Amino acid sequence: MSRESSPSSAADRGAILTGVAAIALAGFVFGGPLPIEFRFVNIGPVGAGLLVVSGVLSIASAIIGQRLLRLIAGTLLILGALAQVVGLALSIRPLGGDASTMAVVGGLGIGLLSLSLSPSSSAHPQDPMKGRP
Repeated sequence: MSRESSPSSAADRGAILTGVAAIALAGFVFGGPLPIEFRFVNIGPVGAGLLVVSGVLSIASAIIGQRLLRLIAGTLLILGALAQVVGLALSIRPLGGDASTMAVVGGLGIGLLSLSLSPSSSAHPQDPMKGRP
């Protein structure tokens, strides 16, 4: 990968990692036949779809350098987590899972929002002892 096409900031690299994690965790929609030791996330098809869409948005935001896409992905995940917690209180499951779904979706959403709202820093910070050109 050339330097021009690689993500230049830590926030971009974090967005890629979070997006990959979201897409990987969506695979737990097929976790029913797994042994109980490996079913630590109970997620339904709607929740998996939300994770995949948000993961793709997060990765795309890092590749094209748009914070807004990262903010949208994080907001979608946070709204999904809030819908899940309200749904659990009303005995419905909007994302098709349980409290583990809310925790995973909410945690990824908080991570993406923190990456979106953090101040940007350059990949190579300026030496404070040197003047700016």
